[in-house]
Amino acid sequence: MLVSVENLETSQELVHEPFPSKENYQQDPSNNIYIRYIVKQQSADLQETILIVDRNVSFVIELIDDTKATFEEAIGLATYSNSKSTALSYVSIFESLWKQTELYQKLNELNEQLQEHDKIQEEFITVAAHELRNPIQPILGLSEVLLSRKGIIEEDRKLLNVIIRNAKRLRNLTENILDATKIESQSLKVNKQYFKLNDIIKNVLADHKKEEENNKQNRIKLAYSSNNDNIIVKADAERLTQVVSNLLGNAIKFTQEGEISVNLSRDDTDQLVVVSVTDTGQGIDPEIIPRLFRKFATKSIVGTGLGLYISKRIIEAHGGKMWAENNPDGIGATFSFTLPLITQQERIAIDTVPTMNIEEGRNKRSIYYDSDKTRMKRIFLVDDDYDHTITFKMGLELAKFEVDAYNDSAIALSKFKPDYYDLLLIDVKMPNIDGFELYEKIKEIDNKVLVWFITAYETYYRALKEVSSTSKGDIQLFSFFSSCYCKTY
Repeated sequence: MLVSVENLETSQELVHEPFPSKENYQQDPSNNIYIRYIVKQQSADLQETILIVDRNVSFVIELIDDTKATFEEAIGLATYSNSKSTALSYVSIFESLWKQTELYQKLNELNEQLQEHDKIQEEFITVAAHELRNPIQPILGLSEVLLSRKGIIEEDRKLLNVIIRNAKRLRNLTENILDATKIESQSLKVNKQYFKLNDIIKNVLADHKKEEENNKQNRIKLAYSSNNDNIIVKADAERLTQVVSNLLGNAIKFTQEGEISVNLSRDDTDQLVVVSVTDTGQGIDPEIIPRLFRKFATKSIVGTGLGLYISKRIIEAHGGKMWAENNPDGIGATFSFTLPLITQQERIAIDTVPTMNIEEGRNKRSIYYDSDKTRMKRIFLVDDDYDHTITFKMGLELAKFEVDAYNDSAIALSKFKPDYYDLLLIDVKMPNIDGFELYEKIKEIDNKVLVWFITAYETYYRALKEVSSTSKGDIQLFSFFSSCYCKTY
């Protein structure tokens, strides 16, 4: 569209000082005309037309064939009109098109900025996960090694328990911050599988009972009840463990004495499973109830107020709901959530759902297991972080595994013995030769050996988690790595 500057200047709607971009405007000083380019709209059903208009007259030319050599050959009928109303109607149409074009360009720019922001945020999560998780594992691992040694005096045992307890708090804080960041960036993923929800809840209860015993704080009775012993759901077992553990931990924190009960019930009418955690503690402050599940909503001097926010988002990601209320008798509170039951078709399709290991190994609280309990004996360990290497090596050797450990992947490759090792334990992110490349090279020498990748990087952890699996024969050794990020491949 061509518009004379004289007429352009009379319209405040069309004048932009300065013009939005040089790409959209070009001035021809000899004719005192501005040319505005509008995003081309293409359609096979539309006849192309040349339109020249100002606010007084319009000139419409039918374009027949733009491949012709001359303008006269390319055009067909032409219509000139000095009707001001006709000219103004064309101007109005083009004003709308101009505004749409500008909005389209701005939306594209904003979209590019958002994509760049998401990329930066993803990189931050990955790096932060690594840098925050990395120091925690040696603290926990080596403290467990010292705690498991025979002949340790009671005073040292108390001190080590303090270190372990606070290292776990730091680990939980780290994971909460990372989870909150993932929720904000809409990158929180759930890995769904079929399992018995009863097992998850019993597992969490057993953990908390043992922790209370270790801390010699038997002031609270933990109880469990269910109207069905075989409630199967399709969900992320790790995330639901996180949710139940958070609700139970909160109940313990705000209950000085009395009972905390976890009830699991199946509702066939609404096709839901309902999990409730009821305590006899101080209850929920009425002031905080409206914002209870928001970020940083807490009146406690302990905690960040992220746990309930994260838990609610996890449950909603499974298609469920979470809520809380003070108990009718005025003593304590109840936190509840729902999950959808699996359909009858799904139930028929499932042959068996394995029972998760709950009590086995819990009487012996050490995370280190005798190598006689697993078929794996010889382990080839490669990690460029010395602190992690020494932590894994000491723990595994304490459990009577034979371990060859290296901090350099190139040296490790040169020392590898084919048909000798039962398991490769390899860090993902290493200089020179990374974990994946090292494994590919080792497979050329020995393609039968099993590999477990170790990573604290969030991106690698999610990717490995989606493809990993652990055999029943290896479950004892896998328990050794329960507090780090290790995935079978």
